[in-house]
Amino acid sequence: MANSSDFSGSAKAVVSVYSGGMKRIYCGHGLTLLELLIALAVVSALLAILLPTLSTARIASYRDDCANNQRLIGEAWQICLDVNNGLFPTVAVEPGWFYGGLRFSSIDGSPFLDFDRPLNRYIPQSSLIRHGEEIFKCPGDTGIHGEVAGVGTGSISAFRAFGTSYRANAILLRLNPDLAESASRISISTITTPHSKFVLMGDTVWYEVHERTGRQADWHAVANAGNILFLDGSVRFETIVPKDTTGSIEFDPFKAYTSTSTDKDD
Repeated sequence: MANSSDFSGSAKAVVSVYSGGMKRIYCGHGLTLLELLIALAVVSALLAILLPTLSTARIASYRDDCANNQRLIGEAWQICLDVNNGLFPTVAVEPGWFYGGLRFSSIDGSPFLDFDRPLNRYIPQSSLIRHGEEIFKCPGDTGIHGEVAGVGTGSISAFRAFGTSYRANAILLRLNPDLAESASRISISTITTPHSKFVLMGDTVWYEVHERTGRQADWHAVANAGNILFLDGSVRFETIVPKDTTGSIEFDPFKAYTSTSTDKDD
């Protein structure tokens, strides 16, 4: 028979348990309170290091995916303009949103291309095959919000509210009242603003800031900034300033502009 000295200096314990008439013997090594605290401190330190890194990587990935979506949509714009001799389509209702994008099934809510929206006819099939209809969805889209509850898109994303995360420059898609009815569509050839500076469409933050709506749509962890598709087909991450404030990008297609060697488009 073992005496108490047989177990001195050892953390091992033998526990006998009877279960269903059978005897099982467990040998375990228990953690002391100090060891447990040290383990928790190490895990906490690792999380403190890794979580910000993972968050930054996710934000960067969303921003890149968003920019790629807009480049693909830019290809559709180019095809649309080529086919229509440089004329932009006209959209009677909410042209900033209904230029292109999706509708959602009333049965199960699944998205599908809305061919009543003119740009959708020109989206290359290769883009749809590789990326699906969600080229109109910014992965960082958390909606449009105001200081008052219910302002903007509420609890849903702009994509779910309008069928697209990206807002177009509506001035291009309206009839030009200064022209005769037969020639009232805006032509790219009449745009005097350098194409590399002129906003064609982008993350909806451009509209919210430029028009001073008081709403917020910062989807990429930078205030008042988002991906913008320019008329020359380039996509850049830009900080937006309110109208009547000098900035590096332009929203007026017919702005009187003194070009320099750096402003000339290819």
